[in-house]
Amino acid sequence: MSQPILLVALLSLFAADGGMTVDATRLDRPSNAERLEALTALLRERGLDFEVQPFENERKEKGQNLIVTIGSGDRDIVIGAHFDAVRLKDGSLSHGMVDNAAGAVVLTRVAEALRARRLKHRIRLVFFDMEELGLLGSAHYVKSLENSKVAAAVNVDIAGYGDTLMFGPGKNEGNAEVYGAMWRTCAAQRFACMEFPNFPPGDDRSFQAGKIPNLSLAILPAVEAHQLWLMLNGGKESGLAEGFVPPILKSIHAPGDTAEKLDAAAMARITDAVVNLVMELDEGV
Repeated sequence: MSQPILLVALLSLFAADGGMTVDATRLDRPSNAERLEALTALLRERGLDFEVQPFENERKEKGQNLIVTIGSGDRDIVIGAHFDAVRLKDGSLSHGMVDNAAGAVVLTRVAEALRARRLKHRIRLVFFDMEELGLLGSAHYVKSLENSKVAAAVNVDIAGYGDTLMFGPGKNEGNAEVYGAMWRTCAAQRFACMEFPNFPPGDDRSFQAGKIPNLSLAILPAVEAHQLWLMLNGGKESGLAEGFVPPILKSIHAPGDTAEKLDAAAMARITDAVVNLVMELDEGV
């Protein structure tokens, strides 16, 4: 391929990507403090004003949530994703691309899309710190809220590759309207979706503890999504081989959570799903 043709091809790919995978790699830093710096730089570059919510915790470490506000209204819809990465057994920080730089970048695109919409609710897009240390950022955020003013919360975690949207945990009480909105979104947009009674824990747990209607949203290839569903919900009759672990659980919290895992189409798909879900919630809660 000649250099001009290659350049055109690369530019076309970047345009289709919207730079999402490139933006995610900017968070690949050796410390969570540096991930925070990279995220604040990204938000400024994309014209997204934010406030910093500092907090202390039982670990006596300082954390910082970032909050982008869209619109106004008497009640809030909160869309969250954590930006921190887990520290590995050797003391180094995970690259943290699927878990959860991809989710953080998805929130930036959701914010940009919602700026152009007329909304009844105020939208709070919250980039949580210290999720990997025990959901500390989201726990602090929920404690700072007037719960009656929050109509719903959506957590985005594991948003790097795949074609099948997964949401849960469906066994929790008080979330019927949020789950109904998610199923309407899936049907209207013809997304492939799976509801999980049990679902991997994330920042949604803080909202559940605060009795705020919520769900957690992720994306994986169909086979991996079904494998994960069976492992978490199939019990002894799951049909999975003894000791089988879905690939996603081998790559996150491990050295292999790298940029090579990211797929632009998947990130765009879950972005579209979140935007449409917000619009459903804005009408219905």
